[in-house]
Amino acid sequence: MNRRIYFLQNKMKELKADCAFYATSAAMQYLLDDPTYFWQRTIQTGSPFPPKQESFSGHFQNMPDAILVIPASGDPTIILTAERAKTMRPAHIKQLVGSFYELGELLGDALCGTHFLLGESCRWYLKELLLEQVSGCTFADGETPVEEMRKIKEPKEVEALREAAAFTDEAMKKLVPLMQPGITQRDLQHAIGDIARENGLDLSFPPAAIFVHTDAPNADQLFSYPLDEPLKPGSSIGFDFGFLKNGYVSDYGRSFYCGEAPDEIKRGYEALQRAQVQLIESIRPGMRIGDCFRFLYNAMDVTGYGSYLRRSPEDIAIMGHQIGIDTHERPWIHDEQNAVFEPGMVMCIEPKLWWPGKCYLRCEDMVHITENGAEFLTNFDRSLFALPIQGGISC
Repeated sequence: MNRRIYFLQNKMKELKADCAFYATSAAMQYLLDDPTYFWQRTIQTGSPFPPKQESFSGHFQNMPDAILVIPASGDPTIILTAERAKTMRPAHIKQLVGSFYELGELLGDALCGTHFLLGESCRWYLKELLLEQVSGCTFADGETPVEEMRKIKEPKEVEALREAAAFTDEAMKKLVPLMQPGITQRDLQHAIGDIARENGLDLSFPPAAIFVHTDAPNADQLFSYPLDEPLKPGSSIGFDFGFLKNGYVSDYGRSFYCGEAPDEIKRGYEALQRAQVQLIESIRPGMRIGDCFRFLYNAMDVTGYGSYLRRSPEDIAIMGHQIGIDTHERPWIHDEQNAVFEPGMVMCIEPKLWWPGKCYLRCEDMVHITENGAEFLTNFDRSLFALPIQGGISC
């Protein structure tokens, strides 16, 4: 039995839980300590705040093809469909294999007790299945204990994320020559997908390359530049993309300008990058995560750009999240976040500058919290912004 399952069992005993159940998900990958099998990630997983409706959490809620069963004492069991068993057969764990329609019977053979922890993925299906097997059983949250375990990355996890971040930096280099008049947002999204496939990887979420044409009639509305409309000189380009590599993901952002950038826009991006660097240099273990936006706002306000920092539609300053097996892992970075930075966290810090009518600029970096501070895992050139148009024509 691996140490992660052992730690969870100790937590289960504190919670007086008899058994825990996890469908195919980040929690299962973590508990099995096996990054080799594929499962579909969603960008909704791990939202900044607990779900307001019990019926939706952002996780998949359909029938699972694998269920990890962990008793409070003793060895775990994994239940697999025949198709899933072709690609996922974890060593040193008892396996029960059958069809979708035999899951309930197989589950009955593996469970014990009456008080159960449930992971979020496929939670509602598992709950119904267990109620059919055990009359009067009760349920509690099984996702949070695993999220707490996942919060502090082990050294091998940090190295996997470092490798994913380095690959993303290299991908950005390949995209720079493509940003010329005539290319579309959709073209750049496809180019990011092509980079992934050429390297045998997958995307960690749908990529974005957001255009804003300065002083255009529709430039006062973000996301108003049509996906298939060619890039025009005098436009900002804001990237958001990431890759799935060896079971861990990247998430990343940079901005550029097609042609010579107006001084006020160029200074805005310089201010954004400078404030980002100052923030990372200021982070120490024990610092309240919710203070990040205020720090960055103050650094930007000195240069007159603080009011352009983008907040959520609910007027919450969401500025990033932890990352690992999933793109969006808790804790998130927002005003109301009282958790503190701890050594071993890997965060995505992503301030955005939205200047209606002018530009949308963003930078997003993967950052490792160390014993003494923080280090950038993404290191693409922060000074590269205005891109000359091929042929020497300026906008």
